[in-house]
Amino acid sequence: MYLRCLLVPTAPGIDATHRLDAALRLGRRLQAHIGVAFIAPGPEHVLAGMASLVPMDCATIEAIARGAREAATEGKAVLEAWCRREGVPLVTKAERLDATFVTWTEHAGEVEPLLTLAGRVNDLVIVDRPDPARSFTGRALDTALFSVGRPTLMVGDTIPYDLLDHVVVAWNGSLEATRLISQSITLLHEAARVTVVHARTERFEEARAADLCAYLRWHGIVAEAVNLPVEDETPVGAAILAEAERRNASMLALGAYTHSRVREFLLGGVTRHVIENARIPVLMAH
Repeated sequence: MYLRCLLVPTAPGIDATHRLDAALRLGRRLQAHIGVAFIAPGPEHVLAGMASLVPMDCATIEAIARGAREAATEGKAVLEAWCRREGVPLVTKAERLDATFVTWTEHAGEVEPLLTLAGRVNDLVIVDRPDPARSFTGRALDTALFSVGRPTLMVGDTIPYDLLDHVVVAWNGSLEATRLISQSITLLHEAARVTVVHARTERFEEARAADLCAYLRWHGIVAEAVNLPVEDETPVGAAILAEAERRNASMLALGAYTHSRVREFLLGGVTRHVIENARIPVLMAH
């Protein structure tokens, strides 16, 4: 599976620079194009949350629509400046399959349905780590993981120069981890180094890191197998992040929410810990 279409969703007030940097570094390695999808709520969605606060007249609706247009214009101007700075073309439509370029589209409505449809016709969705002060970031991550059906790359403030220098795969034999591997073979094949880490948990005997390494070898990927002891008081997510950091990983890959999301929210879990604490980009699939 080729990864040729990288989607960067954004919204009013959201700085997409870090995700654009990550997309460009991957895009140039994979000969992929970068699609920036600007998603702003339509007047009806804004008014639904303001019905008791402001009168719903034509002037209000026009003011909301004008604000959305201005936000889109500003967002596109920022993207154009980034493209000039990075030397990557911003085009209106795809022209070549073997080149990296950027496209811009504007959408009006709710994040979830719009990102779901856009994500399903792309190969990878690149999102920010959730920020409680910016609801779009959490909604984008949730939608990418639970609704799109494509792998999701979550990035923070630090973007390695080469995201594929050393990919550490957290493997537990789960359906989610299996989907991630099948959908990211191209990324793993491009990686300079791959390490498969299998934490010693209650599921340790179900699958072995060496089994995945043997499978990857059939795809031309030479990976190192590591069995990771986990002390009783150490969260598995913390142990995996510490091992990835110790090995100077440029990216962590794991199946997301192997347990139910409600259980992870109430009791904590690997995915939740990784999302909240990872300092490197994290590739996930659910």
